[in-house]
Amino acid sequence: MYRLLSYELRKVWLRRGFLFAAVMLLLADIFFLWYTNPDDGKSPGLRAYKMFSEDISGMTEAEKSSFVRELKETADGVSFVIRILAMQKGAVGAQFAEQELCENPGLFEAYYDLYESGEYLRYTDSPEAEFAFINEMYEEERKVADYDAFLAAVRERADTLGGISVFAPKDGDSFASRNIKKSAEDFASLSSDGIRWAPSKSISAATENVWTDLCLILLSFLFIGGMITEEKQKMLSCVTRAARFGSGPNIASKLLALLIHCTVSTALLYGSNLLYFALAAGRCDLTASLQSLASYTESCLPISILGYIVLSVITKALVLFASGSLVTAACIASERVVLPYFCGAALWVISCAQYSFIPAASKASAAKYLNLYGALRTEALYGGYLNLDMFGSPVSRLTLSLFTTGIVILSGTALSFLLFSRGEAARAGRTVRRAARRFRPHASPFRYEFHKLMAAGRGLLILLVFCFLIGYSTLSRAYTPTAQENYYMSVMLRLEGEPTKEKTALLEAESARFKEAFDNIEKIERLVADGELESDVGGAMKLKWQSIAAFYPEFQRIGQQMRHIEECGGKFIYDTGYLCLFGAVGGDMLREFILLSVGTVLAFGHVMSIEHKSGTWGLLCATARGRRGVIRGKLAVVCAASAVFSALPFVFRWIGISRTFPMHGLMFPAQSIPLFRGCPSFMTVGMLVLLKMFLEAAVGVALALITAGLSGWRKNHAQAIFFGMLILCAPAVLAALGFTFARNFSLYPLYSLAPHSVFPAV
Repeated sequence: MYRLLSYELRKVWLRRGFLFAAVMLLLADIFFLWYTNPDDGKSPGLRAYKMFSEDISGMTEAEKSSFVRELKETADGVSFVIRILAMQKGAVGAQFAEQELCENPGLFEAYYDLYESGEYLRYTDSPEAEFAFINEMYEEERKVADYDAFLAAVRERADTLGGISVFAPKDGDSFASRNIKKSAEDFASLSSDGIRWAPSKSISAATENVWTDLCLILLSFLFIGGMITEEKQKMLSCVTRAARFGSGPNIASKLLALLIHCTVSTALLYGSNLLYFALAAGRCDLTASLQSLASYTESCLPISILGYIVLSVITKALVLFASGSLVTAACIASERVVLPYFCGAALWVISCAQYSFIPAASKASAAKYLNLYGALRTEALYGGYLNLDMFGSPVSRLTLSLFTTGIVILSGTALSFLLFSRGEAARAGRTVRRAARRFRPHASPFRYEFHKLMAAGRGLLILLVFCFLIGYSTLSRAYTPTAQENYYMSVMLRLEGEPTKEKTALLEAESARFKEAFDNIEKIERLVADGELESDVGGAMKLKWQSIAAFYPEFQRIGQQMRHIEECGGKFIYDTGYLCLFGAVGGDMLREFILLSVGTVLAFGHVMSIEHKSGTWGLLCATARGRRGVIRGKLAVVCAASAVFSALPFVFRWIGISRTFPMHGLMFPAQSIPLFRGCPSFMTVGMLVLLKMFLEAAVGVALALITAGLSGWRKNHAQAIFFGMLILCAPAVLAALGFTFARNFSLYPLYSLAPHSVFPAV
């Protein structure tokens, strides 16, 4: 049995293809750890958590509480100063600033010098990120510090239930009352002993990662394919079944090998997650109670943080083995190679849909949690507390999830044993079938290379995955227009098109309204200065007019467009959406470019090396079209596929922006947009949009051609990917990490080029 187990493991683990895929998935997991935790200045980066962990290292719980409270007071004081200064810049906010200063005497003076020096930025580089981080740490510390109060509240609810007379015997037997009693029993053995508070970021981010789970699922599918499917394709199943030990020990060794693989791969990937966040976000005391982390204070398990990590790894491995045993049974039974993996993917998709879309308070809540995806969420199993209603009795979700996982394991194992011992459908998936349509041979290098590179070479699959990632990143970006932007939008949509007398009258009416507001504000201020009005009364009287005057900067923006139309011609157009689309406002497109570069390198890294690997260049040189014809076919496929792939991010960006900012007037002159008034007179907005999309597609084609050149230079798939990542992706990643000069060594400046940079206004 040991020899069989060792053989099954070595048969898959020592294959170069499997090792390469495992390393790539590990690198993909690390990439997603970086990608999902950006240090963009708007939210605290991992460096802030590491610096904070170093600051509180060695402190007692009382010292930690005092330290965090001081940080909170300082952050609130500096935030007050920033808010007052911001209000004093506008006419509307000046009155509110005076009221705030009166209500908080001395606070502005106490923190103004600290604000001016900038020393309050202790962990981040921007006030927004600094305040968000300190508030997060303060809330976490308060939640852990109040753990005794939380336990007291749980006991108090149970005591109240048993002591008040409102509950009749019938009510006392309800699920709600039983759940309260069970909660008190489950938390009875817990106390604040052993709690040593630390930021929960490193542990929660390392163990609650959906991308790591996805990599583990794919890795288990690869292992099953190498263990079962390839054996069937080589017609070895009949030989192994007739071996000395028979079918029983044979399939038992395969399933045991799958269990070992799931355990080792889970420990490896989640171990790398923990190491990554320990280095990037700081370490915590693993011997402390799990309730030391604010994310897991509701857990009823008396375990340490290390115990939680071990239980999570074991549970995830068992869940992966449960799904893998079903896929193994499907591989044994299926005559088609791909069908079992589609079934396995469908199983996970259905489980994820159950968990995501079934309401927690519905009658079908058990179906929400009792599935493979629900069991894979170990942060909720061990870090939370939930009882499900099973025929009126509260039963722990943890117990039911582990029981459900055990049932799936037994079912998958039994099916695998039964199907393997019967031996039906044991032959390879490539059976002789009558063609659904008549085969028509062709001599098109483009069609042949497209099938070889994009279908058989998995290039199309890689591009689809990265299209999904880019689409998700782009479409999930939130655009929140301010009140001033909403005013500008409403006026410009009414003015849109050719200037008319009605539109001129509208602008004159708006101008008169603002003039009236400023005149009244000036009049009230004069009366207050002369002593004819109290300052409080005058401030109240100015509020109405100040609320109107607050939108005057946007009206000036409209007036700028009106003057440009009068001088140079053109039409009114609402331009905010186009400014965001071209990258003139609203941030850069660096993350989008990184995904585009990585996807291109992975999809086209084998374009030339595939022929060197199979040694077919000598044969292809003797064909009618020769080596040059084959290369031309490859490059045509690369250019066509990369052009479509690199144009899609622009389409996603258009969809995401247009949902918030309407983008009309594609046939209007591009000069109608003030920022683009340097464009040629014949160019329309639509032509400008097509030019920008063509530029991004051209950059994508350039990336693909460089990757193809590296593939031909190195004559090796892995080396082409390595050099592609180093040359094309590494500079952009360094720029995202804060080394802004590195973007000049990539194609990103060309990718992010805006029209006003190409056609500057005179």
